Amino acid sequence: MYKPKYKYFSVLQPDLTVCYVTGYTKASGADIHVHHVFGGANKAKSEKYGFLIGLRADWHDMADYGIHFDREFELRIKRECQDIWLAIYGTKEEFIAEFGKWW
Repeated sequence: MYKPKYKYFSVLQPDLTVCYVTGYTKASGADIHVHHVFGGANKAKSEKYGFLIGLRADWHDMADYGIHFDREFELRIKRECQDIWLAIYGTKEEFIAEFGKWW
């Protein structure tokens, strides 16, 4: 079973129990998933740098328009994270060294 190395936080939003797209909350009964913007081998790095967003289940992976099925949506969020990286963490070259590519 996967165990996160870091406490979840997001540089994109203050509260991961709120859907980044709709504003629905866990408190209102919405099923909110935490999405790792950079998954796979970079999942732990997404946690380390706060590249996470809360998404209502349908916007995550339960509908065709969810981030796992909508490439444009996925790339928009990845690029937002790259902009944040440049603002608070380092250079484009350092991002590529850490994550393997530039989107």
